[in-house]
Amino acid sequence: MITGAETAHLNPKTPTIFLEGRLPLVVERTAAELGLRDGQVVQTTVEARLDRLRLNLQDPAQAGRFIDLPKELPAGLRLASGDTALFRVQVQNDGSIWLRPLQAQTGAGAAGPAGAATAEALLPGRMQQLGFRPPDMAALAQLLRPGGLDTLMQNLSPATPGLAALQQWQNMRPSMAQLTPAKLQQLMQRSGWMTEALLLNGQGQGQGAVDLKSGLRQLLRWLQTTGGEGLGRIQDAVDDIESRQLTAAETLTGREWVFSIMLPFADAEPVALRFVRGRRPPGEEKAPLVIHLHTRNRDLGEIWLQTRISSETEVDMVMWALREDVVQRARDMSPNLEEELDSAGLHMTRLQVIHGPGPAEPMPWSPPETGSLLDVQT
Repeated sequence: MITGAETAHLNPKTPTIFLEGRLPLVVERTAAELGLRDGQVVQTTVEARLDRLRLNLQDPAQAGRFIDLPKELPAGLRLASGDTALFRVQVQNDGSIWLRPLQAQTGAGAAGPAGAATAEALLPGRMQQLGFRPPDMAALAQLLRPGGLDTLMQNLSPATPGLAALQQWQNMRPSMAQLTPAKLQQLMQRSGWMTEALLLNGQGQGQGAVDLKSGLRQLLRWLQTTGGEGLGRIQDAVDDIESRQLTAAETLTGREWVFSIMLPFADAEPVALRFVRGRRPPGEEKAPLVIHLHTRNRDLGEIWLQTRISSETEVDMVMWALREDVVQRARDMSPNLEEELDSAGLHMTRLQVIHGPGPAEPMPWSPPETGSLLDVQT
C-alpha cells in the first residue's frame, strides 16, 4: 500500500497538505531576526493589530517574537484573531523568509467547550509528523554509512521480506571513484525519493528496478509484526526520506523548488545533496540553480561545496574544508577543474576554497515543545 506521504510529490498541482492557502506569505523580517531556520515548522497564534494581523510565534525558543502580516493575504488564506496556524519556513538567499501555510485551525476549534473537538481531530496526521523532522537526515545518513545496513541485516533470516531487495540494492552502490553522470542518475532513481514517480511510469519493481525506500518499507512492515531489532532505525530512515519528499512537493507548487537527497557509496560516507532554484530574478530568463553538498570523508575530512549555475553555463563554486592539507590540494587542482568544465562547455566564474566549517543552518534545530507532537502509532 502506498501512503499519502509517499504519493504527495506525484501531483504538485494539488498538494493535500495545504488546507488553507497555497501561496507563501512573504515576510519582511529575516530568519536571523526571528530565530528561524530553513524548513522549520512553526506554530503561531493570530492576533488583530489595528489594520493588520500579527502572528505570535509559540515555540519557547522564539518567545516574544512576532510577524506582522501584509495587509493583502494570498488568495484562499483566511485567518482571524484567535486562530492557530502552522507554517513551514523557507529561507531565501538574502536571509528573508517565506511562510508556507500547512493548516489553519480556528480559535473555536482550538479552545471550544470540552468535548467539542474529538481526540482524533487534535492528533497530528502523518503529514504534520513528517513536517517536524530535523533537516539533516541524520538517521538516514547513519544507515547509509558503510556497514550501516549490514549490521541490521546480518541477524535476519534469508527469507525476511525486503532483505533480498536491500542486499541487491547494496551490491549496486558504486564506489566514490566510480561515480559518473550515468551512475549518479542511477543512484537518484534507486534512492527512494522517486519511487512513486517510477511506479506511475511503469518502472517500478515489476520492471526489475530496486529502490531503497521500497526495500526499507518491506523490512519495516515485517519488523512491526515481529518486533525485531532495528525497527526504530528503519522507521527514522524512511521518515527522513518522506519528509524531504514532502518538502519538495510543497515547493513545487510555487515558482521555486527545493530537492534534497542522500547519495550512498560502497566505500565512503553518504553525500547529502540539496538542489535549490528560487524565483526568476527580474530581467533574467531563468533563476540560477544552487547545489549544496556536504559529506564526511574518511580520507578528506568534512567538506562542504556550494555550486551556483546561472545562464546555463556560468559556474560559481565555493568549497569549505576543515583540514588545511585538503584546502591546499583543492587550490592546487583548481586549474584542472577549470579545464574540465571548459571542455564540457561550462565557464568557471569563481572557485573559492575556504579553510574552515561550511555554512550551517540559520538557527540550530530543536524538537517541538512537549505536547505539540504525538506518536499516533504508540
